[in-house]
Amino acid sequence: MTSTHTPQKTDLLRQLLVLIASPLIWVFSSLGIFLEGARSPSEFSDLTENILVPQTTAFSIWGPIFLGIFAYAIIQAFRANRTRAVYRDSGWWVAAGLWGIVAWGLVTAFAPDSLVESLASAIFIPTMLCLVAAMIKIWRSLAALDKIEHWLVLGPISLIAGWCSIAVFVGLNGLLWKTVEPLGWSVTGSALSVLGLALWFAIYILRQKAMNKIYAFPILWGLSFLALRHAGQGGTIWIAAAAGIGIVAVALASLIPIRKKAVV
Repeated sequence: MTSTHTPQKTDLLRQLLVLIASPLIWVFSSLGIFLEGARSPSEFSDLTENILVPQTTAFSIWGPIFLGIFAYAIIQAFRANRTRAVYRDSGWWVAAGLWGIVAWGLVTAFAPDSLVESLASAIFIPTMLCLVAAMIKIWRSLAALDKIEHWLVLGPISLIAGWCSIAVFVGLNGLLWKTVEPLGWSVTGSALSVLGLALWFAIYILRQKAMNKIYAFPILWGLSFLALRHAGQGGTIWIAAAAGIGIVAVALASLIPIRKKAVV
């Protein structure tokens, strides 16, 4: 059954914000390609030694994500979806997350070297949380979605939420290492600590909020290419092993049914 609400002026604003942001997340994440003087994503990642960055191939997942978000933005902009509960309940979270990515792109392209990593993390953490919140709300409203919406609404939001869930910790690792390196900490030890926190967060979301296999996929994707990077010559076997353990743990968290407690 489709649940709708009384029309509000903010419904149209929500639809427009998502629709406008959907192409901008690609444009503003790629400013280094279009504008001379803008820092490219690879230049941003090279600012600090960061052994949690996966093989470059992993970032190809952004192609399907961008296309999926654009499809979602068009579907949610239909007049028929303006007051539907599933879009109203999740739409503002999606809008906040997409505009957060736009802001992240601006910061990573133009912020001074001394501030860019701190500012990027300060923006990216709430951005990720907004996208995860949107995914959870859509997941809990699956009965309100048809088959097309299952793939073009839940799918794209789950993919971007999952990828951001792992990517935010990669960024935090670079920031952490810059802070603890002068203290003589181990680069591998600090990275393992951050990777453990990332895996805990992903498994918590899967087991406590939404056992969504689509959300788990980009996390598994990123971990796989992280393991491949470190399994080869010049890699760190501890990171490769931790990524491999993470793959198994996240896969099981998304597959093993949750037992419901018996009501006495």
